[in-house]
Amino acid sequence: MSADQEAAAARAAAGHCARERDDAIAAAAQTRHAADTEISRARQAETDARDLAAQLRADAARERDALGESCQAQLAAAHALTQAERARAERAEAQLETERADRRTLTSHLTSTTSDNGQQPRPGPRGGARSK
Repeated sequence: MSADQEAAAARAAAGHCARERDDAIAAAAQTRHAADTEISRARQAETDARDLAAQLRADAARERDALGESCQAQLAAAHALTQAERARAERAEAQLETERADRRTLTSHLTSTTSDNGQQPRPGPRGGARSK
């Protein structure tokens, strides 16, 4: 082989190595670009996940507060109903006591009137409320 042939072979080999180097640089650039893109997507996904978690925490806090307020309102309503029922029962007891006192007064008047006349008291109609 002559020097010209060896030089041509060396130039061909050098050209081939330069093409491989250029191809490797281009592949590395593409790989770096793809990695940068994936890193950017991962960062965006992380930010989105943080935002979603914050939104979910805020929603849960609002729901918890609303549920607490609802429970407090139900307790207040139950307390108000209990107070109203208690007041109604007390009024009913007071009215019943008044009616019993009126009945005792009428009964004592009737008894004293019939005792004064010397007659036996007649039994009243059966049924209805009786006093104690």
